[in-house]
Amino acid sequence: MKNRIYLIGILLLCFFTSCRSSYQVLNKGIAGNNSSDLLARVDKDVVANNPDLVILMVGSNDMINSKKFISINDYLSNLDSIVNLIKAGRPKVKLVVSSILPVEESYLFQRHDPEKFPVKPNTKISQLNSAIEQFAKKENLIFIPLYDEFVKYGTNYTSQESLLVNSKNNTVDDGVHPTADGYKIIGDYFYRQLKEKKLLRRNMLIVCFGDSITYGAFMLGRGTSEGDTYPAVLLRNLNQSKKVN
Repeated sequence: MKNRIYLIGILLLCFFTSCRSSYQVLNKGIAGNNSSDLLARVDKDVVANNPDLVILMVGSNDMINSKKFISINDYLSNLDSIVNLIKAGRPKVKLVVSSILPVEESYLFQRHDPEKFPVKPNTKISQLNSAIEQFAKKENLIFIPLYDEFVKYGTNYTSQESLLVNSKNNTVDDGVHPTADGYKIIGDYFYRQLKEKKLLRRNMLIVCFGDSITYGAFMLGRGTSEGDTYPAVLLRNLNQSKKVN
């Protein structure tokens, strides 16, 4: 009888320590970064952490921050270098690239001179997203069409229900960064995409690499995988999942 109880105890210990899925999600977003900034810190913030999977989302500052503008060609050159450095440091890494989010132009132009935008901000964003998707196909990377998913929930970004921060749902007419509801949509969608594409396995370390959208501007837990940031939402989904494909 004692041997049977001991055996059951060993089996239970195995289940809870070895058989159960365990995940780590690192938030490596920094506010104000463009693709050149990510290139400068990819070794320190991504490769040095030995990730199993990387979610790369960058480009908002490249396209809409007049102090950080980068052409699409230069962006793609940076993206290519970032990807090559990650692959060189982690040859077996699963690398995911995402499209970027829309903005509310009327709020953006309160902070940035419209004269610096011969092409409208959201047009630039759409052009960049097309370029990111084409790059991902060419390099055989996993592309996640976050922009398409995000706009399904509405594009009135001046209302209280907006998924982008404004003075009706927060304290400032921002129009660039998501609300907590917006971040939940992002984190939930990334989780579904990773699961559907069969990219998940037990004991993974995931690095979310990006700018202020990854960082979680305006949110509780910004800069971490806690609170309302999208890395936090992703981690909660992963920990609550009972089965990993």
